[in-house]
Amino acid sequence: MLARVLTLLSLCLAATAQPTVRFDRENMRLRSATVTPQGAAFNLLLAMENDNGVADGVLPTSFRRWWHCEIGNLSAAGNTLNVTVDRAGYSDVILPVWALSTDGVGFGAYTRVPLSALPTVSGTQHRFTLLTPAGVRAIRLAKYFPYSVGEKDALLARIAGHRHVRSISSLGNSRLGRPLSMVELTDTSVPDTGKKRVWVHTCVHPCETCGYFMAEGLLDFLVSGEPTAELLLDRAIVNVVPMANPDGCFRGNYRTNADSVNLEEQWTQPYTSTVPEIVALRSKIEQLMGTPTQPASNPIQVLLNLHSSHGVSYPFHFQHAANASFNLVSNRTGVIPIVNQVEGQWIAAFRARSAFTSRGSTQSSTVGAPTRPFVESMMHDRWTIDPLWTSNGQAPVMAITYEGTYGRGPDGVTWNTAADYRTNGAEMGRALADYFGLQLGATVARYGTDCNGPTLAVSVLAGGSPVIRFDYAHADLSALALLLLGTDRQTLPLPGVCLLRTTPLVNLFLTRNAQGAARLDVPMPLVSSFGANAQGLSWSVGLGFGSTAGAELRANF
Repeated sequence: MLARVLTLLSLCLAATAQPTVRFDRENMRLRSATVTPQGAAFNLLLAMENDNGVADGVLPTSFRRWWHCEIGNLSAAGNTLNVTVDRAGYSDVILPVWALSTDGVGFGAYTRVPLSALPTVSGTQHRFTLLTPAGVRAIRLAKYFPYSVGEKDALLARIAGHRHVRSISSLGNSRLGRPLSMVELTDTSVPDTGKKRVWVHTCVHPCETCGYFMAEGLLDFLVSGEPTAELLLDRAIVNVVPMANPDGCFRGNYRTNADSVNLEEQWTQPYTSTVPEIVALRSKIEQLMGTPTQPASNPIQVLLNLHSSHGVSYPFHFQHAANASFNLVSNRTGVIPIVNQVEGQWIAAFRARSAFTSRGSTQSSTVGAPTRPFVESMMHDRWTIDPLWTSNGQAPVMAITYEGTYGRGPDGVTWNTAADYRTNGAEMGRALADYFGLQLGATVARYGTDCNGPTLAVSVLAGGSPVIRFDYAHADLSALALLLLGTDRQTLPLPGVCLLRTTPLVNLFLTRNAQGAARLDVPMPLVSSFGANAQGLSWSVGLGFGSTAGAELRANF
């Protein structure tokens, strides 16, 4: 009897326990939180805080765009939480995310909250109601999918040692001593001579978190063994800085570093900045570029600056306005026309690879004239516009900002997810191969000669999924036609005077048209070690055996 009473008492206490809110963990940020009961529900007022907790008025209100907290002491039977996020520096409606815990210690992955919790916005307040599932004792709740320094470190540990990861190094330390990690990837079995170089850095604004997931997707693509990735790393060197502002990320800052500095604005005068994160990025870029008179051996040709934007439905690029009269002193707006042109080529390549990206509308940018506070302006103004750069045979640098968004996903209906941006990062990798004009395919080498009537032409149709095309012909319509596929070259006698050119592993009878021709298209296996030998064979009562020259196919990716 006593046990039953104690059980009922504990259930009553659990039912009336008041939720608690904490925001002292990594990547979390609030100014304050209050919880008040309202009948069987609880009202939660979550007041947003400025980056680093600085006083109001020191930073623009528009920097106040990140909130993330943990709500514990929930009833196992479920709770109704009426949430008000106050002092918001953004007004667009975003479906929040949560991670659930049944023990208050371990949490599952972040997912969007139910659609029933879609916020309503009034002034600086975002209001929504959450019903916590039965059995859940704590939740972590955030404006959008969070990302942590620990997740970045786990990513680097996961890919370390891969055959295409040439190095994982530190460019320097952040203000608080965290390493600014950079991954360099290429196929080290291929000499660097002539390789393109790509630079990607993410989240100079630390809680614009779409970029982190894109970096994960890009890196996973590059080490996946996918043929397009193998081809790209045969011909390019890719440098990825997966977290350019680790202090800001750890602290839950939306826009600044540990000193409340907006790093992006430091590109206005990058060579006089003493901000450690900018010094580290700038110094490495400078090393990889060289000077206009002495370019480095593999200077950067593509620079991708990954951010996230409010108030826009789908991810998009900022394409810089063309200015044929650009002058670094008197006319500092936009970029020279060739840069605008290559940016357009890049945007087209990315949109062709990504249904998500193609939903966005490209926005125009003057590169922040006249102060030009972007890394793209440094690349343009320091190297591309210098006649010595182009006279040394160097290509203009295609440097551009890509903005993720917090709204709908690739289908235009459901809210986007971290997985959508990981996929987008892989699509970005494939688009890089397209931008550089790299295509999957195979070389075809003919060997030997045709004998006694039949001919065989073999070609490879390049594209997203290469196709091997076999064109067989024989004037004798009564002759049987056979396609032989093998793995090696041979010179074996057939009855008569013709030769067998490969050891056949696959034999296909061909149906010819009225002109004696047959065409067969076969998808090419997408493995870099692919190789095959082919030969046509015929037999007729009058002519006996005939054979074509051999064709040897070898993948070129």
